[in-house]
Amino acid sequence: MKTFATLLVCLLVLACKKDRPTPMSFDDFSFVAPSSWKKFESQGYDSKVGGITNGKDTLRYDMGMYSYSFTKEADATHYRTESMQSGYKTLTVRPKTPGKGLIGIYIKVDDFRKLSIYGQSKDEDVVLGILASVRIL
Repeated sequence: MKTFATLLVCLLVLACKKDRPTPMSFDDFSFVAPSSWKKFESQGYDSKVGGITNGKDTLRYDMGMYSYSFTKEADATHYRTESMQSGYKTLTVRPKTPGKGLIGIYIKVDDFRKLSIYGQSKDEDVVLGILASVRIL
């Protein structure tokens, strides 16, 4: 129930903006982002990589065995929150000073599939809303 309430709040925050929430589906996961954010693909060698951007901010994703698990984002500079999302343990990081460091989520699906979605943004509410809506397919 808590997950549903969190998702509902995130969708309401996104809906209050001029951009309408838009579901975005990838091979192994999905999330909801404002309609002004567009997908892009990148070349990965040992993982699936790509991202979304609104022209001002960019979130990149990496789904693979060696996805970044935010080891350099220490407690001194970042808030680190562990929770459950989509049935998996997650780690969400955000800088203590908005826009000064990575904001992102890490989900270990299994030993071979790990997902990290990360970027930098001063508009943390929108990014946190996107990250809270991530679902593993």
